[in-house]
Amino acid sequence: MRERLERIVARLRQHRTATIVGFSILGGIVAAYVMPLLVNWTPYDYSIYVQGARMMRAGQDPHALLPYWYPLPIVLFTTLPWSFLPDRFGWAFAFIPLGLLHLRFGRRAILWWLFFPLLINVAYAQAEGWLILPLTWILEDAPVKSSFGMMALLFKPAYGMLLAPYRIWGWLCARRWENLAWLLGLAAVAAGAAFAVDPQWEWHWLNGVLHRSENPELIQRNMTVWAFADRGAAWLVVLAVLLVALAALTVVMFRSSELRGDVLLALSIFFFPGGLNPVSSMMVIPLAQTSGEILTLVVVSWLVAGLDVAVGGFGGMYLLIVLVALALRWRRYRLSRTTLSFRAERPWHRPPGQVEISLPR
Repeated sequence: MRERLERIVARLRQHRTATIVGFSILGGIVAAYVMPLLVNWTPYDYSIYVQGARMMRAGQDPHALLPYWYPLPIVLFTTLPWSFLPDRFGWAFAFIPLGLLHLRFGRRAILWWLFFPLLINVAYAQAEGWLILPLTWILEDAPVKSSFGMMALLFKPAYGMLLAPYRIWGWLCARRWENLAWLLGLAAVAAGAAFAVDPQWEWHWLNGVLHRSENPELIQRNMTVWAFADRGAAWLVVLAVLLVALAALTVVMFRSSELRGDVLLALSIFFFPGGLNPVSSMMVIPLAQTSGEILTLVVVSWLVAGLDVAVGGFGGMYLLIVLVALALRWRRYRLSRTTLSFRAERPWHRPPGQVEISLPR
């Protein structure tokens, strides 16, 4: 019996990706049937997603009828399939990304379950949870995967506002034609499908974007430096401190090509016109790696949540999470460079317990 279990475990480890995806889906299905027994509502953002998709199926224009909606090329391959499922599967939509975090962090993924913005993301079933891995692929410039990541970010283009153009320019300079071919091919398929469904989809989307600020149903809490500027007075001092810290990190980090993507992500969040939802601060998750960094961000997230409520809940304080995440990324980079320099200067250095073995000639 023990040997059989060991063989099963070994086989699961050999197929790690499939195992994690399978258990994540299973966990989501369980949540879809358990959560409705505990709460009697459908997560808000998910309800918007499926409501808009069902409007599309009925021949209506979600951009004109909903407080916000998304580009048709990405909607066709994301929220539209979910709209055929019962509303209870909104909880599967919310919980599956928690399991998928194990693809990036392994056992450390559980620590993220304490991260305040991620918990709120689950409560509202926002799409950001599904964008963590695609954003990671782009930041790491993973072959082919980064092309899929850019297409996925069409759902929330704000995060790729500066990062995506930078990556595409890098591919052109390095002549990485495979990534470009995949991106163009995926874009052509998505756009072709969108035009087949609605030949005027781009005008409907643009009209919705231009009139978004006029809709009173939109959340008014904004995570952006402009939120501080709007409050004026003493908040301008806080804004100045944030900008000085961001500028210092940007200057020192942008010198390294390894860190430029991280900086561009932070800049997109800081300066996005109109602001992002405070829960969008969870998109710093790809910047962290070690257990210490994750726990630090968990603690900071709860402190920031309390601070934001104490100062009136306008959302701007969540930028501190982005700033801390960027500083931790810089610290890890510096430590790695220091370690490499130490080993280069002392080639005789060996880890404790390693014994040199001399073989006879």
